[in-house]
Amino acid sequence: MNTRMIQWRQRGDKQFSAAIAGDFCPREENCADLVARVQEITAPVKPFFESADMKMLQWECTVTRQDTPIDKSGPNHRCYPECTVFAEALKIDTVLLANNHTGDFGDPGVKETLDIFSGMGIRTVGAGMNEAEAAKPLYVEYNGLKAALLNAAEYEFGVAYGDKPGANALDPVRLAAQIKAEKAKNDLVIVTLHGGHEHLPYPSPRMRSWFRFFADCGADAVFNCHTHCPLGYEIYNGVPIVYSPGNFYFPNRPTSLPCWYIGYVPKFFFDSEGAFAMELLPYFNFKQGFRLPDEQESAEFFAYLDKLCAPIADEKELQKIFNAWCSSSGYVSALFDRQKPENFDTRENVASCLGLRNLMTCQAHHDLLRTAMLLVERYQMSSAREDLHIIKEAQTPSFVKL
Repeated sequence: MNTRMIQWRQRGDKQFSAAIAGDFCPREENCADLVARVQEITAPVKPFFESADMKMLQWECTVTRQDTPIDKSGPNHRCYPECTVFAEALKIDTVLLANNHTGDFGDPGVKETLDIFSGMGIRTVGAGMNEAEAAKPLYVEYNGLKAALLNAAEYEFGVAYGDKPGANALDPVRLAAQIKAEKAKNDLVIVTLHGGHEHLPYPSPRMRSWFRFFADCGADAVFNCHTHCPLGYEIYNGVPIVYSPGNFYFPNRPTSLPCWYIGYVPKFFFDSEGAFAMELLPYFNFKQGFRLPDEQESAEFFAYLDKLCAPIADEKELQKIFNAWCSSSGYVSALFDRQKPENFDTRENVASCLGLRNLMTCQAHHDLLRTAMLLVERYQMSSAREDLHIIKEAQTPSFVKL
């Protein structure tokens, strides 16, 4: 097992470790295969999880057989209840539910998902039967250290509001206040998020700003996922920030890029002063299961990851890359091509506007539109596209053999 250990200070007397895996979504058509081969699929990564005190997984789908899909732009993802054997196989004790698919099958799906994990004795955070419940921290204690876990997702579909069930929506002001309040009562605060730009191997400048702000507010580690490709990490003022580890187990689709199939699991090491080290386990994730890279592949993976990390420390370079991404997006044309419905009394008219709604209310999509419009205003769309090769190179690492 070829891992990378990063340690930035000496450890204290008390400590505990927490492994956090990225997006798990087996897709309905793969459920039977997953259940039949779960031990085979998970075997390569199981020892890494077993060595951690706390074992967390981002569960990016509703757990239900109920046929109650919501209207949304984008797919409705679910898995069947028997797929929870995946969590059992890895001895997952906590699932993160703040994401854009927990609410895909409406109120009944949210309730069933919560009830199933509760019945298994697996803790959940980031979703609830109302807005207040969804925003509640999860409190844990290991080796005498008390920690609060916060979980929030960018404002896409299926979020909780008022008395409506769903995922915890990311409100940076509210989250900052929570971090400060929980830090005053606990030894540690761990912030786990779900957001960013799908298939973009770099964070947006806004993401870097927000995540660093959460660290400044008192978070001892910041973890994010959703992008379907690995992003870099940084140690910011002693706080590890993982911008995205990539997909965990998310069986492939025909159009997926090579970066879809690689990722890493971070394991954070904490003491009473916060995080002091982080270990990274790289892997390939394919439908047939996980495969750990050999020594040469590991060296190539970490060299690739270092390349993804580099722009995070360079504000101008990160902005340049994000400008290039925005200049190539189809979202802008979708905005201008959209026909305004005459009224909103019919499901058909409402459904025709949901794509535009998502562009305007999700932070990641708002980042893209805002930047793209600024590029238009400044006559910089063409020049920004000249840097697209940076993204394309990161999307197609040569060592991934399909």
